[in-house]
Amino acid sequence: MRMITVDRVLPAVRRRALRWLRTLSAPGPGIARSVRAHASAEPSLTGVLLDGIEFVRDGSILVDRRWSDGGVGAQFSEDASTYHERYFERLAFTPLIDRCLGLAAVDRNAVQRVLDIGSGSGASVFALSHLLADAEIFASDISPQLLRMLARIAESHDELRGRITPLCFDLHAPVFRRDSFDLVVGCAVLHHLVDPGAALANVATSLRDDGHIVLVEPLEGGSLVLTAMFASVLSALIEQGDGDGVLARFMRAMRLDIQSRLGVPTEKPWTRELDDKWVFDRPYLTQLASQLGMAKVEVHPAEDDLSHVFENAFASLLSDAGLASVPIPDAVWKRVRSFDTGVTPDLKRELCPTGVIVFSR
Repeated sequence: MRMITVDRVLPAVRRRALRWLRTLSAPGPGIARSVRAHASAEPSLTGVLLDGIEFVRDGSILVDRRWSDGGVGAQFSEDASTYHERYFERLAFTPLIDRCLGLAAVDRNAVQRVLDIGSGSGASVFALSHLLADAEIFASDISPQLLRMLARIAESHDELRGRITPLCFDLHAPVFRRDSFDLVVGCAVLHHLVDPGAALANVATSLRDDGHIVLVEPLEGGSLVLTAMFASVLSALIEQGDGDGVLARFMRAMRLDIQSRLGVPTEKPWTRELDDKWVFDRPYLTQLASQLGMAKVEVHPAEDDLSHVFENAFASLLSDAGLASVPIPDAVWKRVRSFDTGVTPDLKRELCPTGVIVFSR
């Protein structure tokens, strides 16, 4: 894994890559031909796209003609390879997606067509293809760079070739016809979006009557526990005379990161500048389910075993930031682990940092 310097990481982490969005190159001469909903050249899109929606082929991926680079953050464009390296192989997506399908009570033999939103370079998509062996999967993202990585991986494996259609578009705009998908899955995508409700409304209409939307997202309750844990860690570092070191600055940055994202869906002056914009709470998700016309929403911990959920979250954040090799004093680990031993298992279910959110018809 390519090492990322602290000087580069910390400003980005201060509000999870709080920086102005950079532009990409718009689709240009490399696009060979257009593909419409009725085009026989792309049979997988027949009967799926709304009338008037047009995609264009750009090498191995299909790009919505309306696509704009204005909503693509730097970590998903020019830093896409780093993003891929950090998340693709390190995170165990197959057990996570397996848990998601189980919590949603998905009939795996009946699923024919899946829409994966925020697919990135494909970790969730390839997990779905393994667990839903007969399903056709539409992999979607706003980043053409990440989707090209996904397409290259898919084409290099015989068991994936021809089963995955990579589509580049913005979820904030409607794309698909009604009753197009049996299942919609999104891992860590909703909190990146300016208007999560509008984006989900566009995909909810594409669900069949017995379909589910299954999301993995950060939750407010657990995030607030993490801010308290970061403050405790910071106090331990200050007591040891290391209040301005790498780890201490990271703790301050992460506290600001979470504090900046509270209050979905209330947009703050800085919200559009953030890559990670929100953490979600149950009242918002309940209201959102009603707005989407979904019968119910359930929120479950993303982990089955919550014995070390806060310690795991702490270690994961260090790895995400490229700081896994930073020495951690014993006093810090003691503070971190006190949150796992001091919170009851039942309360941890309510205060887990990451949740599996299941919307059902």
